[in-house]
Amino acid sequence: MINLADNLRTARLQLLADALSGGTLTLYTAPKPAIGAAITTQTSLIEVEIPLDLTAVDATLDLMLVGTAILADGEAVWGRMTSITDAFVLDGNCGLLASDALIKLKSTNLSAGANLLPILTTISEP
Repeated sequence: MINLADNLRTARLQLLADALSGGTLTLYTAPKPAIGAAITTQTSLIEVEIPLDLTAVDATLDLMLVGTAILADGEAVWGRMTSITDAFVLDGNCGLLASDALIKLKSTNLSAGANLLPILTTISEP
């Protein structure tokens, strides 16, 4: 195990922030595929734009994304974040606000046509 200086931890996380800036978060039903693998039988439940110019502070990247209309009914199990050019950046699990999931939601059971607000995620460099 290594312990990096705070400025290095923040710099590493800023690389991730730059990759995500202007990209998209899409929430899906199960099953979660292998890292970066193609979407097959999963249903896309909602697509949310990630803001431009994200900034990591103190080795933490906080995102509060403005939800939009839900596209389909289903349980949000995982999400994929892609770059502004639609390239794979990361996958993460969904959970309730009090959970330790990467993507925190008020409810993971989504209904088509409703609006989902907010979507919260915090990514930290250990």
